[in-house]
Amino acid sequence: MTQATRAIWRIRSVGFSVAIAEPWKVSLHGGHSGDFCAHGHDTLREMLDAAVSFGYSTFGVTAHSAAVDPKFLYEEEVEAGLGVDDLAQTFRDYASTCAELVTEYSDRIEVLVGAEVEIVPESSFADQAAKLKQDFHLDYLVGSVHWVDEMPFDTTSGDFEKAVANRGGLEPFVLRYFQLISEMIDRVKPEVIGHFDLPRLFSDGAPELESSAVKSAVASTLEKASAAGSILDLNVGSLAKGLSTPYPAPWIVRLATDIGVPFCFGDDSHSIAQVGAGLVEGREYLLANGVESITSLKRESGTIVKTTMPLSR
Repeated sequence: MTQATRAIWRIRSVGFSVAIAEPWKVSLHGGHSGDFCAHGHDTLREMLDAAVSFGYSTFGVTAHSAAVDPKFLYEEEVEAGLGVDDLAQTFRDYASTCAELVTEYSDRIEVLVGAEVEIVPESSFADQAAKLKQDFHLDYLVGSVHWVDEMPFDTTSGDFEKAVANRGGLEPFVLRYFQLISEMIDRVKPEVIGHFDLPRLFSDGAPELESSAVKSAVASTLEKASAAGSILDLNVGSLAKGLSTPYPAPWIVRLATDIGVPFCFGDDSHSIAQVGAGLVEGREYLLANGVESITSLKRESGTIVKTTMPLSR
């Protein structure tokens, strides 16, 4: 029995069907598995089996970077009794496990190993991101903002309301959010920018999201992304959370395309059920908004390079 045959048997044995890999089926943000993420489910191996089953050609796993200060522990981490040292060990375990799985799955799918880095603490996040990438030989980074003024905002609607009130209203909050995205781009230059307009999670449709000041801030941030060579995460995880479209909103997709910022897909998966979920809809969404290709990353001669694939069949 060949490795590929064994893989198909294993996938079918846990209830997956097997799809043929297609070049456009790429996710560079996701794979938050239960063995390395307190709010994830299923093991990383099970998630890779699901990615093969879905027909991904490339699947990037991007564990959350570990908090370096107890102030930035999430509630589920505190409830699980985890501390900063525990999370650091979890990330080391993640990196060593990934090194094994990249080779094991190489005949079925290209597995890229990254990390989703935060902008906290605001004084030192860039140095920490660079050290993380170097120490663990990561293929790439996803730069995301989940904290504004060092307050989490995408965890619950209550946390969102507190963070917005701290800024004095939704528009100043969103402006600060995009200021932090810009700082992330300037200081980290992440290969991928995660869920670009994440504040939509608890404010979708609010007029403040498209005010003239916000539109100007978005345009400025996208110009920085273009200059840094970053790729925008077309994040379809929003669909499972009740939003009508992926991140980012249609007007941002069109503006990014005009500026020349490319897109990749991110399923933002935290379980096998979410692996590939919404990707087909994401493809149609991009095509409907004038985006005809996606940009991915691939391993080539020991380095990571960009590659572009058409979305149309």
